[in-house]
Amino acid sequence: MSRLVLLSDLHLSDTHGFFWSNWCVARDAANALAGDLVVICGDLCIDGTDKPNETALAGRAVQRLAAPFRALPGNHDVGEEPPGQAPDQITTPERLARWNAVFGSDRFAETVGAWRVIGLNAQLLGCGLPEEAEQNAWLDAELATAKGPIALILHKPLFLADEAEPEFTATCTTPVARAELLARLRKADVRIVISGHLHAYRDIVINNIRYLWLPATSFIGQSHAGADPIVGLVSIELENETPEVTLHRPEGLVAHDLVKIKQGRYKFLREMPACPPDEAA
Repeated sequence: MSRLVLLSDLHLSDTHGFFWSNWCVARDAANALAGDLVVICGDLCIDGTDKPNETALAGRAVQRLAAPFRALPGNHDVGEEPPGQAPDQITTPERLARWNAVFGSDRFAETVGAWRVIGLNAQLLGCGLPEEAEQNAWLDAELATAKGPIALILHKPLFLADEAEPEFTATCTTPVARAELLARLRKADVRIVISGHLHAYRDIVINNIRYLWLPATSFIGQSHAGADPIVGLVSIELENETPEVTLHRPEGLVAHDLVKIKQGRYKFLREMPACPPDEAA
C-alpha cells in the first residue's frame, strides 16, 4: 500500500486548549492508519502569526505522529496573503522564518506510490514577497520533472465553485494568483488539488481536476458550495493512478461549534479566558 494521510486545521495553542482533545484523537487515528506520509494542511495554530509559543507547541505536537510527516502553513500560522482580513495579520518574512525554524520548510515534494505529492505555501500566493517568486520557480521545476500523476496540497482552496470567481474573499486564493497557479498546473499532469481552511469536506471534479476539501480536526465550518461541515481526517491510497479517498470520523472527535465556544462575547478565540491544554495527553 502507498497511503497518504491528511490532517488539517488543528488550531492548537499553549494558552487556549479548546481543540487539544480532538487533536489527540485525530493523531491516534492517523497513527493507526500507518500512512507512508502524513501531511498537515495548515492552521496548526490559533494565533501562531503573532505567538511563537503556539508554533512551538504545534511543532512538539506533530512529533507524536508515527509516520514521516510534512506540515504546510496556513493563515493562522504565518499570516494572510494581501489584502487579508487585517493589516497586522499579513504574511511577512519574519513570520515565514519562524515557521521554517520549527518545521524546516513551508513546502515539499515527495513520491508516494505512483504519485508525486507537492505541498505549497498558499500564504505566499499573491503576497509579492521575494519568497513568492522563489516558490514559483521551485514549483515550475517540480512540475516539469515530476514522474507520474501529481497531487498538489495547499492550505486554501483555489476557488469555491468557479475558477473565474472575481471576488477577493478570505475563503480561497485571490483571483490573479489563482489564475497564475492554474496556468502552471495545466502544463503538468496535476490530477488532484487538496486543501483545508474551510473546515468542511467536499470531493468534486471541475475541468478535469479533482478538488478535495479536507475536514478540520478542530471545529466545524460552514457549508460553502455544498461542502459538508464536519470534523475528521482523510486517507488516500496512491498505489496506482486512480486515488482511493477515504473519510475517517474517529469516535471521540467532537464537532465543536465555534459560535458556542465564543459564547457571543468574544470575537477571537485568543481573547477568551485562558484554558491551557493537557500537553501530556
